[in-house]
Amino acid sequence: MTVFADYAPWYDLLYRDKDYAAETSFVEARLREHGVASGKLLDLGCGTGLHALAFARRGWNVAGVDLSEEMIASAKARAAKAGLSIPFRQGDACEAGPEHDFDAVVSLFHVASYQTSRNALAAMFRTAHAALKPGGVFFFDYWYGGAVLAQGVETRVKVIEQKPLRLTRIAQSDHDEQAATVTVNYTLFCEETDRGTIRRVDEAHRMRYWFPFEIDAALAGSAFEPATHAAWLTQDAPSSKSWAAYATTRKAGKS
Repeated sequence: MTVFADYAPWYDLLYRDKDYAAETSFVEARLREHGVASGKLLDLGCGTGLHALAFARRGWNVAGVDLSEEMIASAKARAAKAGLSIPFRQGDACEAGPEHDFDAVVSLFHVASYQTSRNALAAMFRTAHAALKPGGVFFFDYWYGGAVLAQGVETRVKVIEQKPLRLTRIAQSDHDEQAATVTVNYTLFCEETDRGTIRRVDEAHRMRYWFPFEIDAALAGSAFEPATHAAWLTQDAPSSKSWAAYATTRKAGKS
């Protein structure tokens, strides 16, 4: 089963507390520090399009790609409702598409950690490289291995109520240290309180955590310049306190 196939209709509600505007501002500031303040931006692994729309509202010429047809359908509907012309397409982040000459590529919410092998990560980097113009900037986040190993995995429960819906998500994780992966087994109970009905959705998301030296090696193999790494939403070095880190790099060559 494709990841997010059944999970997609509930995705935005589950992450309604995620501050997409603040995240977009943060990423935009990092792009600006690397000399890209506007232009064409590709959201690689765009999900339901909330980051892409936030960038478009800030004046970027945005395109989006995601593996999930359900997510892309949501992104297209959201853009149309907002009156924004954003070309969203279904596609694999590990396969280069028709996107070329972009000033920036962003890949957010741990798309890099959905690539569970070095070959897959390198393929994703090649896709970003093909989409960028020389000197273009690539920004992406990932699960930081130091934090995963320090904190370990645990079962988490999240409950969200938006009448008449009540969502209960149970996330049970299995850690494979030899493969450097965590499989997050989601069980989602979707209750319509006015009807008294409950739907159960089960999905397993296998994630790979990375260390900066692994990412740097893959980037070098894809003709990117050395990256800067930091903990998510900070400019501090990645640490054991936060699973989320990010990297910013540039395609070799002059724009």
